[in-house]
Amino acid sequence: MMEMPLVNSCTATECAFNDHQSCHALAITIGEPQHAVCDTYVTTSVDGGDPNAVAHVGACKMADCRYNSHLECQAPGITVGHEQSLVDCLTYQPA
Repeated sequence: MMEMPLVNSCTATECAFNDHQSCHALAITIGEPQHAVCDTYVTTSVDGGDPNAVAHVGACKMADCRYNSHLECQAPGITVGHEQSLVDCLTYQPA
């Protein structure tokens, strides 16, 4: 059974799941057809996630990433942060 990669850090501090640059969603989804965005990113006044949890990558829709196998991330861990106006998986690398 495959281990889900950790979200090692996230600099999108305005996200509801972010606390001190750590993501506390149980799992995140990465990707849309053209960009490696964090689909779990959300801004709201409500604190999200479990404060005792560290997020994992639940799914990745970036089939062209070198770490992607069958839409699952195989990287040991990822970093999420701002790239231009989007919040992206900064670990994404085209195959």
